[in-house]
Amino acid sequence: MVAVISGGRPELRQRPVRRYLPDVDAIGVHSTCWVVSDTDAPSYEDDDHPLAVYPRAWAEEYAATHWMLPQPPEPGAFLGAFPGREWACREAERRGCWAVLQLDDNIDWLCFLRGTGYSKHFVNDHGGLGLFLDLLAGVALSTNARTVGAQLDAVNPGRKNHKIARPGFPYSLFLERVGPGREEWYGPFEDDITHSFQYGTRADGATAAVMPLLHYKKESKSKTGMRAHYNHTRAVQLQRIFPESAKINVRATRSNGRGDPRVFHTMLPGAIRNPLAVHDRDRFQKIGARLTELADQWHAGELAANRDKVNRRARAAAGSNP
Repeated sequence: MVAVISGGRPELRQRPVRRYLPDVDAIGVHSTCWVVSDTDAPSYEDDDHPLAVYPRAWAEEYAATHWMLPQPPEPGAFLGAFPGREWACREAERRGCWAVLQLDDNIDWLCFLRGTGYSKHFVNDHGGLGLFLDLLAGVALSTNARTVGAQLDAVNPGRKNHKIARPGFPYSLFLERVGPGREEWYGPFEDDITHSFQYGTRADGATAAVMPLLHYKKESKSKTGMRAHYNHTRAVQLQRIFPESAKINVRATRSNGRGDPRVFHTMLPGAIRNPLAVHDRDRFQKIGARLTELADQWHAGELAANRDKVNRRARAAAGSNP
């Protein structure tokens, strides 16, 4: 099942991930849905994919027993994305699925290796989100990863890591196995990070993983959806819960003229304690071979695109026609 976690973005144009949803339809996955609360549902513009609606009353009841802030949630307060993430997992289980691909609604680009314009076109030409889903599923089925995701392009963009997969923190685009052994979601902030901790520190050896060659970008300018509710308390509470693994720092005393501290978190190396273990070597090696093939094609195309860009700029600088 594919579940887009949404809220506060009633118009389709506010949800750029919509452009990638036909990709999974094209590979025969016809179980995509928008996960929203019943307070949002009446105003939500739909497409060919239905809404999976959870009751706000259920969300408040669930949040009250899965809340990580010192103060309990107040009735009607902002709850974050984690009730929707939990509902998506339960919906997948109700449908008899073995996993759910969870997506944030503001994913704007899918890329390979780097967040360049050519890389975006390259992924589109090779199946888009369908390609990502196929590769993520292959890793989930061949390893001990209970959740495996793509790499947010803004996270350590200069660090080259060409492994098939490694222990890490999936954020906004990930596949999670459901059914027996699934961890419930907690919130309200940094739910994706704490969820990876739940898997990556378990005694049974499960882990959380990312695939460093698969990148994505998110739309960052709008203040719709849940972003308007995020502030510096997110990082502070994360560090309180996991002081051995999360470091926080203040990079500026004011943000956008509002006077709020800009507090950022950094996950320390080795924060996910359980290593990635391969259980199905043949399947895992096929994923590696496919990534190698894609990387070779991408490298040749990226070089050609860069040469073309340099030549255009050189002609423009010389005053000739582009």
